[in-house]
Amino acid sequence: MSNSDRSHQFTHSNTQRRASVVFGSVGKGGLYIPTDFLSTSPRDNDLLSPTESDVLEITESDERSPLLLSPGVKNDRFRRKSEVARELIEEERELLKDHNLPVYDDEEELIDAFEDAIVSNKLGETSTLIELKALIKASIPLVLTFLLQNSLSTVSVFMVGHLGATELAAVSMGAMTANITGYASIQGIATALDTLCPQAFGAKKYTLVGSYMQKCTALIIVVMIPVLLIWEFFGYALICLIVPDKETAKLSAVYLQYIAPGIPAYVLFECGKRFLQAQGVYHISTYVLLFAAPSNLIMNYALVQVFGYLGAPMAVAINYWLMALGLLFATIYLVKPEDTTSGLHPLVCWGGLDIKEAFSNWGKLAQLAIPGLVMLEAEFLAFEVLTLIASYLGTVALAAQSIGATMASLTYQVPFAIGIAASTRIANFLGAGLDTAAKKSTQVALTFGLLFSFLNLLVLFCFQTSIAKAFTNDEEVIKTVQNIMWLVALMQISDAVNANSAGCLRGQGQTKIGGIINLFSYYVVGLPLSIYLTFYSSIKGTLHGLWIGTCVALTIIGGVQSYFALFADFGKLCEDARKRTSTVEHV
Repeated sequence: MSNSDRSHQFTHSNTQRRASVVFGSVGKGGLYIPTDFLSTSPRDNDLLSPTESDVLEITESDERSPLLLSPGVKNDRFRRKSEVARELIEEERELLKDHNLPVYDDEEELIDAFEDAIVSNKLGETSTLIELKALIKASIPLVLTFLLQNSLSTVSVFMVGHLGATELAAVSMGAMTANITGYASIQGIATALDTLCPQAFGAKKYTLVGSYMQKCTALIIVVMIPVLLIWEFFGYALICLIVPDKETAKLSAVYLQYIAPGIPAYVLFECGKRFLQAQGVYHISTYVLLFAAPSNLIMNYALVQVFGYLGAPMAVAINYWLMALGLLFATIYLVKPEDTTSGLHPLVCWGGLDIKEAFSNWGKLAQLAIPGLVMLEAEFLAFEVLTLIASYLGTVALAAQSIGATMASLTYQVPFAIGIAASTRIANFLGAGLDTAAKKSTQVALTFGLLFSFLNLLVLFCFQTSIAKAFTNDEEVIKTVQNIMWLVALMQISDAVNANSAGCLRGQGQTKIGGIINLFSYYVVGLPLSIYLTFYSSIKGTLHGLWIGTCVALTIIGGVQSYFALFADFGKLCEDARKRTSTVEHV
């Protein structure tokens, strides 16, 4: 069997995946990206330069680079070059072993054996044990990465919490304001690169990848300039409009002033990360985080000791610059061509800095960036409004809410990582035409995630006092945290089901379902219920209403998503995957 005849091989599909959480955020990771709701039409080409129009002849289903896709793509030579490709071949090897089929040392023979096994339906079945082993193996490094990423925000809350309840409340309000007006805007606009850069790379318009990154960076900077000016000069007046306590508002405004210098570096990091991801380079951002997380901890500790409250935002701003510079250094000196999916060095896609071009032809970029911005703002707002509501219950309540939200975000990273691992596994099975195996993998992922959520529940419930004391010395805050931690713990079940079912839907290509149900559950059910319970019910004046409303919303989301994931027509999903990948051959 020749290389060109092979049609069933595994792949990674990470170019369609958004980052788990925004640095500095206590919100949840998203489910959908703008390309789930937009398609490329011929009319769009009027907004583009000739080179961009050529690239966008690729259809919506072809957004991922053909070098990253599996069935039907003639890319074996790239697979043999690449370290990532060798990992995929190892996955095929493991699957053959699990089914007691012959395994060969030679890659050509192994690929042929895998192809023959699928054609003869010898891999049509898989077992719970096989899927569980694969899921755990894939989840461990992802859990580490996401926990490191989330630690960047957790450390600031942890360090400032010991200064007092007012400082803890202030850092929570400052972070909330930064999330809504800053980070969500940056992330939302940057999601346009999740579409444009992989398209350009897939069409082998390599320097256009770098051009898109420069355009997006320029657009974000233009949007953020007035935001940063407001942070610097009008932050206190802005926060006073929504926060009743003046001392909390003053410290929150100071947080914004001192974190603002780090925002340009954060923009560079986010756009640079997507520049690499479009080329199938994912490990570099992990390397940077392995350095950034401990440096963030050390800087927070040292600067808070020296400057007090001001040390926390100073440490974050400095760390953003270290992350941006670290990403640049690692891209230039640590990436090897053989470690990429294409066998090319990422700098092949960098055509040089062109300021004039960066600030022109924003049409298509804006079309993708605006819905991304709206969706990210909607998602962040749903969780940050809870912090805002807590501020009306007093400084102690706001401080306690900050601790609860921080722990909820931290524990969420585990089921989210499991969902990511499940997404890749399911997508691989569907791409290989293994509908039964994809269904089994979905069932195992949802069950494993649910069972693991009980571990999160037990940790939060059994160590609620220790957790509270780790964040603050204020007895009132500790007592308030103890009163709500059972709800935060209980929410782990719904949150895990939500994260895992979202991952399954991503792997199945059914992301629109999650997007719709998220918006409905948060804004039609969750937030109104939280507001009613907090201000008008028999439990008004406490934080219980906020967490009950959130639990209800997450339960609805998890339940609906799990239903669609479990009872999907897997045969049709395989056919959809075949159609998507078969069109790539003609690009």
